[in-house]
Amino acid sequence: MKQLVLALIATVALAPAASARVRAVHRSAPHQCTFSLAPTWNATIPSAGVTRAAVLVFGQSQDCASWEAYSSVEWAVVEAAPLDAQPAAYVTIPANDQTTPRTTTLIVAGVRLQVTQDGASTVSPPRTGLVVNGTFDTNIVPWTWQSPRFPNGRGSANWSSIDANGSPASGSILLRDTDFDHPFQQLQCVPVTRNTTYRYGARVRGSEGSGEGVMAVFSYQSTDCSDTNFSNQFVSVLRPDQPGVWQEFSFSMTTSSKAQAVLVIIASAATLPPYEIWYDDVFLTKP
Repeated sequence: MKQLVLALIATVALAPAASARVRAVHRSAPHQCTFSLAPTWNATIPSAGVTRAAVLVFGQSQDCASWEAYSSVEWAVVEAAPLDAQPAAYVTIPANDQTTPRTTTLIVAGVRLQVTQDGASTVSPPRTGLVVNGTFDTNIVPWTWQSPRFPNGRGSANWSSIDANGSPASGSILLRDTDFDHPFQQLQCVPVTRNTTYRYGARVRGSEGSGEGVMAVFSYQSTDCSDTNFSNQFVSVLRPDQPGVWQEFSFSMTTSSKAQAVLVIIASAATLPPYEIWYDDVFLTKP
């Protein structure tokens, strides 16, 4: 019994020193990282969708330089880019062909971000006035180019299923410019009335990269735009505020005193090729 008591006393006597040794080698708690998010879109995602829309991530430091991004649904894809100059996540959401909105929650740098996308519009696309097939429902006819009468850049024009109104029954025209010197263009000749004011424009959606859309209207005295020279011209730049988001542009022009037709031209102009831009609801109308 005495031996047992002495052993117990010895154990108690040694306990403080042992615990001191434990404290001496105990590691400090890991650094606590706190991030905040700033999506670059307003409120809801349009029904037409977005391509690589940025979610800026703030709070990154040397100790907090790694984070990930997750999506639990197939229709919302998110990519983490913590090594960018401005750390961000990039969100890609395709067009919503249903009339009801849809919502999901993304996880970016450990922060929950709710994303809501509008439902497809049930309203018919706006009238395109005098322009033939300005809505590109199933193809891009009669948009073309008159070569070699007019120079044109290198590129391509194709029908796209991405519709500015989110309609699964319609589409748009996709112009891709791969030329440093000239924009890639398409046109059609439209009959007009002389000395008359018209509005022209379109809805456009740009790609990532450096470039812009250009829309021009040239007045001709002949009804088929076959004149050697045009009588007046109006050239407008269509530069979307952010890639992957549809934006509408509208301009005003007045035909010349002898005009019977105008060439309506749409173009993709790459500053640093390649550059892609989608056109939809291209119009020429009287106010």
